[in-house]
Amino acid sequence: MRSIVLANQKGGVGKTTTAIHLAHGIALSGKKVVLIDLDLQGNATVALQGMSISPSPDPVLSELTAVAENLWLVPSPGAFGEVPRDAKVDFERLSQLTQSLAASIDFLVFDCPPRMDDWGWAGVRLGDEILVPVQAEFFAMHGLSQMLSSIEAAAAENPGKAKLRGVLPTMVDYSDPVTGEILQDLRRNLGDRVLRTTILRDASLVEAASFGNTVFIHSPATKAALCYAQLVKEVMHG
Repeated sequence: MRSIVLANQKGGVGKTTTAIHLAHGIALSGKKVVLIDLDLQGNATVALQGMSISPSPDPVLSELTAVAENLWLVPSPGAFGEVPRDAKVDFERLSQLTQSLAASIDFLVFDCPPRMDDWGWAGVRLGDEILVPVQAEFFAMHGLSQMLSSIEAAAAENPGKAKLRGVLPTMVDYSDPVTGEILQDLRRNLGDRVLRTTILRDASLVEAASFGNTVFIHSPATKAALCYAQLVKEVMHG
């Protein structure tokens, strides 16, 4: 089982959107995937609320929310009611859950909150690979070095975990000349740590979320769907 964590300490960079599309895209390829929503805002849970399928006969997976073929969700507790911001995650229970899933699924995807709180650190500590979405704009870039430092610290404290899978440019708009400059700087400074895939800005992502679906269902011919399909291919096969 591969476990991939979507993490960034800055919000609004497309982290949750990337988490749900990566999870669903891998599931569409035929692999079994569980998405764990660790953000108390519950955005990933809400974004998939229009999707459902019959529960799995697998006794482990039957306890989870069946979202689509080969895709299950562990909902955020914040999606069903207000949770105190300082609420702590039951790390031992979460760790046991991930271990119990190993024999039943191929991929585990964590959507972390936009901050390295107790919930964010839980995902980083449990995940084998970290994917960092970053918006191609100045303020998002400014916080990237801090996020990369946090990943290095987590990897040092948890051997075999928290390996940087890559930095993913999101919300890319090539009509903005500054965007191209930022992407050039990003690739020059980080080299092959930046994924080849870029996610273009596309209003269809917002529209799909409002229907509780991914663009793979809502608008599969859009540029957003093509971008996330490319991301799935790169993550799965390099």
